[in-house]
Amino acid sequence: MKINRIDHVSVNVNDLSAAKGFFLDLGLEVQGEWEMEGEWLGPVVGLTDVKTACVGLRTPDGQAWIELVKFHTPSDEQDFLKPLANTLGIRHIAFAVEDIEAVVAKLKKKGNGHL
Repeated sequence: MKINRIDHVSVNVNDLSAAKGFFLDLGLEVQGEWEMEGEWLGPVVGLTDVKTACVGLRTPDGQAWIELVKFHTPSDEQDFLKPLANTLGIRHIAFAVEDIEAVVAKLKKKGNGHL
């Protein structure tokens, strides 16, 4: 058995529109938007009464896919907690770009305070 490629990375977000805008500003392209809910979804994700909205974005070269997921229900009662550098889980997603200074300047101009 061998792995051929990573199919996608899923990222849970609180503000789907803002997250989508951020990745569009980076140059990713929307490949699809959809909602999911129903009895079949709960066992898949380990939650009950699940309703989500999703956006799938792909890099221009078609090699990477990011799925942004907003859980409408159930809500995350803890809200967003800023993890420490050593918190277990995915820490970051890295993109190869032609001009990092231009990308950072563009995102700062858009008001992205995370940079």
